[in-house]
Amino acid sequence: MIIKLLVTLMALSAALVCASRAADMAASSPNASATTPAASPAADSDEAPWQFGVTIPLWAPQVNGDVTFRGNQQNVDISFSQLKDHLDASFAMGFEASKGNFGLYGDVGYMKFHGDFAGPLGGNTSADLKFVIADAGVSYLLVKTGEEHPFVLAGTAGLRYWYADTSLTFRGPRGILLLNGDKTWNIEDPVIGLRASQYLARKLHLDVSADIGGFDISNDTDITWSATGVVTYDFAKWFSLSAGYRALALDESNGSGSGKNGLNLIFNGALILAQFNF
Repeated sequence: MIIKLLVTLMALSAALVCASRAADMAASSPNASATTPAASPAADSDEAPWQFGVTIPLWAPQVNGDVTFRGNQQNVDISFSQLKDHLDASFAMGFEASKGNFGLYGDVGYMKFHGDFAGPLGGNTSADLKFVIADAGVSYLLVKTGEEHPFVLAGTAGLRYWYADTSLTFRGPRGILLLNGDKTWNIEDPVIGLRASQYLARKLHLDVSADIGGFDISNDTDITWSATGVVTYDFAKWFSLSAGYRALALDESNGSGSGKNGLNLIFNGALILAQFNF
């Protein structure tokens, strides 16, 4: 039960905080925030003005996969309704700045979870988790074609930082403290990807993105990938709203046999993005 509780909290935190990654897609969209099919071709980078965007994501994922702790594998199958039950606090936001073909992007997500249960012979076990994911990188416009219904494609490269702080407390039937421990993780992953937009009408466009990273640098197995597809409508020059679907996979492990620890999880669900441009 203790392992299952910790596994659930870890999966929940990764699912919600990774919603901040979705903000990268809209915030770093290859099309400039003010761009429409009627706009003129991109100006020279030295002459083009800086444009900025802030994106707020709302993601409702389910989580499937498994987690291994000291060689023991625990299956994970968590619905979005279960995810909400353990959430104490959350924050996610994406940022971007672009000038001509060149862009900068970043996002941050924070989650705090708590869970507890009573033991069969009395006593209580509780677990707390604080989780942060931050992304930062650059983008570059690779292709822009068409006038009435433009298609644009951009490449991205950056760094993803993971931070997790867990604590576990177990008290006996009389409230006596029997176990109290904590652990902190810090992981840095390089990430590369592509983002594309296809305009269907003057203010309506389809946006897709995909990235992959890790490349077994931080751990024995260290791979993460994501794919997102949304339909976006530009209500005004300063505001756009997107709705679609997002999938994200995380495969991290170290060691072997009874010493193996790792995560192999897939998150997928509906996504809504609100972007503010200025």
